[in-house]
Amino acid sequence: MPMFLSLSTSVWILIAAGATLVNLVAMQWIIQIPKYKKQQYWMPVIGIVALGTRGLAQHNALPATLYLYAAVMVMMPLMLAPVRSTITRDHYRWVEDPTTKASKGAMVWIISSALVMMTAVGVGYAAGV
Repeated sequence: MPMFLSLSTSVWILIAAGATLVNLVAMQWIIQIPKYKKQQYWMPVIGIVALGTRGLAQHNALPATLYLYAAVMVMMPLMLAPVRSTITRDHYRWVEDPTTKASKGAMVWIISSALVMMTAVGVGYAAGV
């Protein structure tokens, strides 16, 4: 059995809790638009509901579900942190002029980093099944 699934459930609970804290702190730093800061607290709730429901529906072991949850919680800040100032600038430009488009460089980074991270998480998950 691969290493991540050989950890006990209690260790995975601690890892998921740590990933939640990392997400909450990092997203407060990344999101610099006041009206969206409070909405970031919903991300762990949505993750728990979505991945918990998926885990129950597919009869996944709790460590596997916690692995996916922790990965998703860490992925979001990793994707957005490098382009946080661009995202903020684009938002305020869009507020002034709704025809303003998002910066292509930021969009390329977000999409490509998401694909790389989802692939890595998927490979890790598949290795553990």
